[in-house]
Amino acid sequence: MKHDSDSFFMRIALDYAWSFQTLTLPNPCVGSLVLCDNAIIALQAHKKAGSPHAEVLACKEAFLYKITHDEVAKRAVLESCKKQGLNKDNTLSYLINTLQNMQDSKHIHEFITAYHSGIFHNCEFFVTLEPCNHYGKTPPCAELLKTIAPKRIIIAHEDSTPKASGGANTLAHIPITHRILRDEAHKLLFPFLQWQKKQSFTLFKIAHRLHGDYKNGIISNEDSRIFTHNMRCIADYIIISGATLREDNPLLDTRFSLPFYQQDSINPKILILSKTMQEKDLKNYNIAHRNVSIIRSAREIPSSGFKIIEGGFAFLNSLLQDIETENAMPIDCVMGYIAPAFNLGEDIVHKAMIESNRNENKIQYTLAHTTTLTDFWLQKMSEIQTSKIIESNEMTANIIYYLFIK
Repeated sequence: MKHDSDSFFMRIALDYAWSFQTLTLPNPCVGSLVLCDNAIIALQAHKKAGSPHAEVLACKEAFLYKITHDEVAKRAVLESCKKQGLNKDNTLSYLINTLQNMQDSKHIHEFITAYHSGIFHNCEFFVTLEPCNHYGKTPPCAELLKTIAPKRIIIAHEDSTPKASGGANTLAHIPITHRILRDEAHKLLFPFLQWQKKQSFTLFKIAHRLHGDYKNGIISNEDSRIFTHNMRCIADYIIISGATLREDNPLLDTRFSLPFYQQDSINPKILILSKTMQEKDLKNYNIAHRNVSIIRSAREIPSSGFKIIEGGFAFLNSLLQDIETENAMPIDCVMGYIAPAFNLGEDIVHKAMIESNRNENKIQYTLAHTTTLTDFWLQKMSEIQTSKIIESNEMTANIIYYLFIK
């Protein structure tokens, strides 16, 4: 059935987009897949605010695939180039090299618009969010899709933001299928939707073993450290407890982040939540040269911006109690790494979270998604345009899970 196959391919786009969750804030996390003759020829996601959107990157990847694997498409593009007066010694190589090196969304838009030559007419575009319909830091994706006129567009979730909505109306001349895996797409959008409501997103990050233990040695592998440090490049604040500072003396920097996220970023401000630590004590720690402040209660956590709180289950439970008692800004999400990453059960996670809080109200949450991070960044480095080489000799995997707190 068509609906079943639509769900199959949309799930691939959703799963891929989750690999960049929170890295796109304050933009939504979006995935896009291009299907041609029942074969996937492009799979892309929006990776960082200000960079090309998922649909644009998917158009770029699909165009490159078409002119290198499809003789009919290749001839159509070359004929169009000739009519436009583009005469090069090797026009095909020129087009490939030019597009491969393009990183600016506007330039990719203009290139695809000029040279698409109707080669997308037999393609189906899957997008997890309705294509944007406005000029922001990037041109509207709806206009680009309107220009290339694919056979069909499949959308998981509508765009409800006033300035970006209306993409489906712009694309009304193209057959569109709506609401494929909408509930799953809504979960993907959770950080963005929270940001839209309050210009804030608060994430608690924890790494633990399968049985819930998070002490005694390194748990995260290379891939999850990269992901965490990429997030720090996007974050406005990192928050830890005084106990974590005293016991671990962390650097809390972005040294493992990929250049794509590191460029134009600054180390986030550090907040130490402690009732006893004094400013003069900070000189003894690795973060002494950073922008650091001590806060005494959950009420002092900033009400805006992207905040990453790092710690263990004891800190999480204590913080949740303080937030409820003090009516402070709530935690939106718990993001955890589990190692070894072979079995993830909601009951295991839930048990670990309430173990030290057994007599209190149980945490109410929704298990949103899990992603295996092992080798993810190694496989995708070429897509985010970096030459940094990452070597990982660790045999353990990490699964990343997201719990959205109700």
